[in-house]
Amino acid sequence: MIFSKANLPALMLAVSLTPLHAMAQESDVKLNVSVSGGYSVNNGVSDILVPEDYYSNYEFKDKGQFVLGGNVLCLYHKPTSVLGVEGGFAYYQKYTDLSYSDNQGLEYTMEQRYHYLGLMAAIKIYPWKHGFNVSAGGRVSAILSPKGISYTSNQEDEKFSKFEWATTSETERQMNEKLTARPDAAIGGGLGYEFSFGLNLNLRYYYGLSNTIRTETNDFNWAEKKNNSHSIEFSVGYLFNL
Repeated sequence: MIFSKANLPALMLAVSLTPLHAMAQESDVKLNVSVSGGYSVNNGVSDILVPEDYYSNYEFKDKGQFVLGGNVLCLYHKPTSVLGVEGGFAYYQKYTDLSYSDNQGLEYTMEQRYHYLGLMAAIKIYPWKHGFNVSAGGRVSAILSPKGISYTSNQEDEKFSKFEWATTSETERQMNEKLTARPDAAIGGGLGYEFSFGLNLNLRYYYGLSNTIRTETNDFNWAEKKNNSHSIEFSVGYLFNL
């Protein structure tokens, strides 16, 4: 067929009517690179430190903290399907402040910050086959910082000298030696939205199936107790066609 100037208007009209997805084919497989921020709290640590009713008139307060993370995931989703699957590498943190006070004036704070690296996977449901999605899955991770406890206290004040307690630094050392972080296994789910130009947003909740802290044999009456974590994470990522 010989191209002529007379064919130019018809060619331009055909191009203008061609659907965008036909000109730039969307891939079924994408790479999702994201960063996240959120809130984490670890419940049950107070029962480790005071496992029995040794005394009364004291109070513990758990305070969750802001945490950071990031994922590198592979997403498989056909544009014509309501189902997709996502999996890959995840880095995240768990961070909690546990504060103690009693009627004798003793106060201390046990800060727990742990870093994890592992694998995550999720099934995704797209009710309208694109954009909005619901996910459910889990993650298993190795602990990068098993000795992640920081401890501050007024236990060295003169009014407590008769008790001959250990120094604050020694107590922190003992906590990191006897209360060690464990590898993590968690289940979770959430909501997300994937924009046509690649940006994607996700809000997910994770519940820790395993105890965050393992209690080793010690001389402080610290006991092994159930202590599960809760995390809410909001991530912003970009999808790259593969």
